[in-house]
Amino acid sequence: MVLCDAVAVFPEAVSEAFPGWGDEAAAWTRRVMAGNVRGDGWLLHFHSYLVVSESGVVLVDAGVGPAGGEAAEWLGVAGRLPQLMGQVGVEAADVDAVVLTHVHLDHVGWASDGVRAGFPRAEYVVQRDELEHVRGGSTYSKRIRPIEDAGQLRVVDGEVALRGMRLVPTPGHTPGHQSVVTERAILGGDVLVHPAQARWPELTYVYERDPAVAVTSRRDLLALAAATGVPVAAAHPHAPLSADASPVAVPAGGDGVCAPYRL
Repeated sequence: MVLCDAVAVFPEAVSEAFPGWGDEAAAWTRRVMAGNVRGDGWLLHFHSYLVVSESGVVLVDAGVGPAGGEAAEWLGVAGRLPQLMGQVGVEAADVDAVVLTHVHLDHVGWASDGVRAGFPRAEYVVQRDELEHVRGGSTYSKRIRPIEDAGQLRVVDGEVALRGMRLVPTPGHTPGHQSVVTERAILGGDVLVHPAQARWPELTYVYERDPAVAVTSRRDLLALAAATGVPVAAAHPHAPLSADASPVAVPAGGDGVCAPYRL
């Protein structure tokens, strides 16, 4: 289940965010993924993914968070994840696990309120390299430390199985970034922050911690998508993308916050 917590225009010009950006990438995006374009700006969607199976209820990434939070203040828009979950009949207490692809403020906004975990029964799963990367920083202190203090944080090393899915390290955007491989899609977090990176994996993003490693992770994930025949559903592209950068059809919504839908 795809849950779009929010949409917002990136605060910087797309040409500044991607040093290799050019007219070809701009034209391709307008033609193929118009839902990521608003005027001359880059429109981001902030997706979380809810996986419900016999193995339990798993939330992948925890969105922008409420008004007043760091991500909401940065983007000028608040998230609405709890309401979206309610629309599909899932409450916070129903969630068995929360997988954090990485610890950036727009992926952990609902993880905790700064005092207690937002999902009271869930184990939160993060890669060790990611935890060590963020430990002591503001986002860790405000969103992750309450989870760790409550004993709900599960730290993993490398590829692991989780409730019928696979967690696969995909570093580069951050040192401990991970993606989630399911039967229906590869939930890629910020391996692809822009849809054009599926068409041109070598297109780097200025906020990647290790651009060369990020390119390798993108190529590896797209190769996995080709081998398995499932799309890459990342956090910010308007729609999931196949290995050949073709978008998967999604419900109408254009540049708005789409209603929950199934992949």
